[in-house]
Order: sequence, then C-alpha cells, then structure tokens
Amino acid sequence: MTKSVHFSSTNIMYSPLPWSPSPGASTSSLPPSPSITTHPRPQESLEDTAVAEPIRQEPSPKPLLHRSTPILYSLWPSTPPFRLSQQRDYTQIQIHSLLSFMPFTPPNVHYDFAQPLHTINPQLTPSWLNPATYPPLPVLSVICRHIAWPMTVAPSLPTGFVSVLDVFTSVYTSLRLAVQWAEYNALPSADARRSVDDAYFARCRLVEDKDERGIEKLKGIKRVDFLLGRTRFSGLSGPLEAEHVWELNVS
Repeated sequence: MTKSVHFSSTNIMYSPLPWSPSPGASTSSLPPSPSITTHPRPQESLEDTAVAEPIRQEPSPKPLLHRSTPILYSLWPSTPPFRLSQQRDYTQIQIHSLLSFMPFTPPNVHYDFAQPLHTINPQLTPSWLNPATYPPLPVLSVICRHIAWPMTVAPSLPTGFVSVLDVFTSVYTSLRLAVQWAEYNALPSADARRSVDDAYFARCRLVEDKDERGIEKLKGIKRVDFLLGRTRFSGLSGPLEAEHVWELNVS
C-alpha cells in the first residue's frame, strides 16, 4: 500500500529554593496535568483543516482553495507582548535547573515531544510552577535551529512570570501546529521532504490504538515532524541576543 502524508489546516542555571506553600495551599494546587485539556492549544481555524495526500507527487491545488496566505511562523506574535528591561545585563539571566542544557549530562527532564504531553505527568513536582528563569521574566522566545518557527512562551497563570511548566506546554503546543503546503514545498529538496514524511509516519506509529492512529494520520504533518526524529528534550541554552531569547536543544 502506498503511503501518503496528510496536511492539516555556557549555560547558567539556578536551583530553586525548597517549595514553601502559602497558607492553605498544598501540592494539590499543582495543575493535575499539563495536557491539552489543562492547557488548551490555540484553536486551528477552518483554514488549517485537512488537505490531502500524495506526497511524492506535486500537490493538487484544490486543497488550497480554502486557505489564506501560508503562515510561515508561529500563530503567536513574534514581538513579545510585554515590555522587557533594557538596562539589565542579560548575560546574568539564569535558567531553572530543570530546563538547563548540559551537553555531556542527561537532561533533568526526560520528555519526547513526539509523545502526548500527559506522558510528562509522573515527573511533575511543585518546582514546575517556579519561574523558568531568575530573575523571572514575563515572556520567553524559544528558537530551535532545526525549524524556522520561533515559539513564544507566556504565563498560563496570573503570576506574571513564565514557569517551567509553561515552557513545556507552549513548546509542545507550537510543535503540534499544522504544516501548510507552501512550508512543506519550501524544503530544499525531495530528500528533505522524504525525511519529513518518514518522521511523520514514525510519529503516527507511536500511537498504539489502531483507530487513534488513523485519526492522528488524518491530522497531517506537524511542525514536530520537521525535527526529523530529534524530538527528545535536551534543555535550553542561552540567553542569545536578548534576555528572553533561548535555544531549544533536542536530540
């Protein structure tokens, strides 16, 4: 049977102080699950609904009839929605130890972005609600050298700062956004497209239930497939050109 893909519409870290709950608080205040139910992903518009098939041939123009101009970057604004300090020496910003990138040491969090987000639940502790950086920041911009789309991380709780958990939920949600035909066809070669196809099929095979696997295939190629199987979290390194810009390392 012929397979076909589908498209849908030097690092500084800090270790947090022991968690001190406020009066009346308990570990039950930790969100029950950083799943899509707890942290809803941006709704895909009708313009991102499924377009079909073949991958080895030139795509038919019909699936694009209901599409607008292709989206080349994240659905979130590329400009941070918060005013960041211009005076602070951003080289002194420290990353939380759970997020730190250490090239010769296994990461402190073991997570594969090709897997559902809830698979990270067994590792959750109150520390995941701590600021992702010190000093805390109201927004982070995460980039990855393997993909073209920057990922914006904003607080999910009214704390005013990005937490460790926010990093994982936002990056997961961004990587699950659909890839459009124009983005797929912009890959430099047929071999590059074939590699993305292989990553797509490999990700779908991770779904054990046959019916759910079929549904996942119909959702089409996602941005995570552009990582070509390098989907295991290795940590954040930086900051780069500004205090809020960090690089996602994957393996």
